[in-house]
Amino acid sequence: MEIERAHDLSPGLLRQRRNLMMASTVLIFLGFSQAELQSVQALGLHVTFGRPEAVVLGLVAVTFYFAYRYLLYLIQEPGQGLKGDFFRRLNEYSEPKIRSLRDSLYPEGKGLHLEERLGVRSKGLFSWSIMVPSAQDDTGGFETGELIIHFRQVMPESIKAALLACLTRSYFTDYFFPFLLAATGVGSIVWASFIRQA
Repeated sequence: MEIERAHDLSPGLLRQRRNLMMASTVLIFLGFSQAELQSVQALGLHVTFGRPEAVVLGLVAVTFYFAYRYLLYLIQEPGQGLKGDFFRRLNEYSEPKIRSLRDSLYPEGKGLHLEERLGVRSKGLFSWSIMVPSAQDDTGGFETGELIIHFRQVMPESIKAALLACLTRSYFTDYFFPFLLAATGVGSIVWASFIRQA
């Protein structure tokens, strides 16, 4: 498995990522430890909470806010070629299946090289159209036919391509892990509230 060189995240995205991860980590700690905040002492001030659950709800709201801010900064990041890497892998893994589909639809084109790749032309939300050699002509060239590939036909290959495209780079830890951490934090608070009510 080849690991690609890491890239630098922009300072703004790093700042939002740090905020989201800190808020999420606090939520995870509060949720799984089932800590109850009664009072806080800081800068010589002692604050007692009449409704401690409001503090936790406030932290959940802050986590959602930081997740939104992080998403805004993430959208503005320059593309790092994840889509291209995904389709390169998808075409590599699904080529035998596409050849088999082509051979069953256009038997006279069997053995001819596939020229067009998935991801070039979309046929719908979850399907692609590719032009494939359907038969050899008299001049040594070939005729073409259209082949529609639906996502469900290449689902295992798509999952493998997506996982490897993400895991062979730092995409998961750089971009998606903060969202997973935030979801875990909010989930731990929900879980802790069910435990207390039970």
